[in-house]
Amino acid sequence: MDDMYMYKYTDRVTDKEAFLRFIQLLIDDYRKNPQDWEYNSIDGYLDGMMAWIDDFSKCPSNDIDWNKIDYSIIAKILYMGKIYE
Repeated sequence: MDDMYMYKYTDRVTDKEAFLRFIQLLIDDYRKNPQDWEYNSIDGYLDGMMAWIDDFSKCPSNDIDWNKIDYSIIAKILYMGKIYE
């Protein structure tokens, strides 16, 4: 699956099922194309997420309302991925 398709798919993630499908697409893409990923470790991946949030939130083309995001849910999802069997 190419990166442009994956990026465009993000606009279709509007419910839980689409979100789960997107996560599966990421997993499949990583397993098939690890060379296309900037980071191959969880710490690098999380660093990339942090850097993008910081940079894009200051960017003139930013189209995200950062005040409408439920950060506690994102935090729970990330944390539970660490401990859930």
